[in-house]
Amino acid sequence: MALCTPFVERKRDANDMGTEMLESMIKNPRPTRAEISDVGNAVTDGADCVMLSGETAKGAYPELAVREMSDACLRAEASIPYISLYEEMSVSMAAVRASLDLGAGAIVVLSTSGNSARLLSKYRPVCPIIMITRNAHTSRCGHLNRGVYPFYFPEEKPDFDKVNWQEDVDRRIKWGVSRAIELDVLSRGETIVIMQGWRGGMGNTNTMRIVKADPEHLGIGEVP
Repeated sequence: MALCTPFVERKRDANDMGTEMLESMIKNPRPTRAEISDVGNAVTDGADCVMLSGETAKGAYPELAVREMSDACLRAEASIPYISLYEEMSVSMAAVRASLDLGAGAIVVLSTSGNSARLLSKYRPVCPIIMITRNAHTSRCGHLNRGVYPFYFPEEKPDFDKVNWQEDVDRRIKWGVSRAIELDVLSRGETIVIMQGWRGGMGNTNTMRIVKADPEHLGIGEVP
C-alpha cells in the first residue's frame, strides 16, 4: 500500500483500492494488524471505496471479512479532520461546509455528468450525498464515489420551451427527497443542502439552497 497516496492524489475522480487487502482471512477468522492498517490508510489517503476479492469469493470467513473491513473503514473515517480538507473555493466546498455547520441530514445535488457529486465526495461530507440524475450511466457510476447515493430519475428531459425549467428542477428534487425518505437515507424534517445550476446542462452548478426535508413544501409541482 506504499503507492496508495500518490495514486489517489493523481486520480481523484473515483478511487478504489483492492487486491489481497485482508488476504489472511481466506483461511483465518481474524485479519493481521498490517492488513487493518492498510485498509485504514487507504481510507485516510482518500480512497472512495475498498474491495474484497478472494476473501469473499473463496474464503472460509466471507461475512467476517466484510465486517472487519467495514469496521476498519468506519474507524478510519472517524479520524479524518474533515474541516481541514477545504483548500479551494467552490460551490461544492461551500455546500459541504454548510452541511457540517448545520448538521445537515444530506446534500442533494442534481447532476448530468456526475461531476458535481464527485466534487462533493472529494470534500468528504459526514452526511449522505443524494445525487439525482436522468442519466442511467451516471447513476451507476455514482456508486463508486464515497458517500454518494444515486437516484435515477426515469423521466425524459422535457422541452424547456414549453416547461418552466425551475419547476422541473423542483419536481426532481422533491422526487429524490421523497425516495430518500422512503429508503431511510434521510429523515423527514432534517435540514438538507441543495445544489443546482442556474440553467440546464453540464458545468452550470452554482446555486445552493438550505431547506427542510419535506417533499410537500420544497418547491413547485406534485411528486410523481
